[in-house]
Amino acid sequence: MSVSVYEQESQRQQWRQGYDGVPAGHLAVHRWYLRLAKPWDVADRNPPVEGLTIMRASCPSVAFYRFLYHTAGEEFVWGDRRRMSDEKLAGLIGDDDVHVMVLYQSGTPAGFFDVNFSDSSETEIKYFALLPGNIGQGLGSYMLTKAILYAGQRKVPLVLDTCTLDHPMALENYRKRGFEIYHEEDEEYPDPRLDGTIRKDAGQHVPLAE
Repeated sequence: MSVSVYEQESQRQQWRQGYDGVPAGHLAVHRWYLRLAKPWDVADRNPPVEGLTIMRASCPSVAFYRFLYHTAGEEFVWGDRRRMSDEKLAGLIGDDDVHVMVLYQSGTPAGFFDVNFSDSSETEIKYFALLPGNIGQGLGSYMLTKAILYAGQRKVPLVLDTCTLDHPMALENYRKRGFEIYHEEDEEYPDPRLDGTIRKDAGQHVPLAE
């Protein structure tokens, strides 16, 4: 059985944990930075199920954004914005150049992504995830297509990043859409499951940094 690029890197990072001087309580994470030169050229996709709508949450409340971020990101050990103060988070999501886009299925949030238009030379997708219970219906592929096309409306390259904490198919899915890796790096990430930021049994594809 072939081993994906993600699996190879994930295995390497797990082996490094505790051997290469990674500080206690930290995860050895490998991150890939990807670029799509012409996101507006990606073929559109029909909705896989009925009742799908993608809407921008204009000036979302901190409480609503935390619901999306916490619920969608818990299994992927997203801790950065959980640790932010409400004031700092409000400043980030309230920026006119940051578009928080929400996928709804029959009126219920099913996923979300953030698009940052602040750089005139490129657009960035910062966060992208489905909420639990919505995986396996083709929603992720559909939302990714819509995210790429939405981000591509300004006709500049699109960038994003993914890492060994994300869904095992994330990197391969991005590369299938034409994204190319332009940079990679290792980092030490404080495990948010050890200080109570995220429940301890979350992200079972990532060993605890104990």
